[in-house]
Amino acid sequence: ELYAQTFDELIRQVTIECAERGLLFLRIRDESRMRIAAYQTLYESSLAFAVRKAVQGEDEKTELEIKIKDMLADRREKLKYIQELKDRSESLEGREQERWQQMKKKHHLEIKSLKDLYKTQTKNLQEALAPPPGFVKAH
Repeated sequence: ELYAQTFDELIRQVTIECAERGLLFLRIRDESRMRIAAYQTLYESSLAFAVRKAVQGEDEKTELEIKIKDMLADRREKLKYIQELKDRSESLEGREQERWQQMKKKHHLEIKSLKDLYKTQTKNLQEALAPPPGFVKAH
């Protein structure tokens, strides 16, 4: 404010000596005030814009943090589900393997009993078809 008063006094004194120079100084003063006002407005609007962007950034940051937290919880649930499926699969594989071994054992026993039956029946058939003792074949 002191500089403005000093400049106004300088303009007044110059205008007394030379009116044209005084008018030029007035134009310079007015133009400089308009520029300073424009710069002030620009500064204030850019400051307001920066504050809005900062608030918006904080809001977005909060939203993203919530989203990350939700995604991590979802990931934990899915990993737990995957582990449950793996455990179930291993359990089923174990039971199926045991069942397969039992079926193989049963199959081998059936084959063995059928072979024994075959041998017994073949022996009985051969004995039944064999000529009685003392039978002589005629040629």
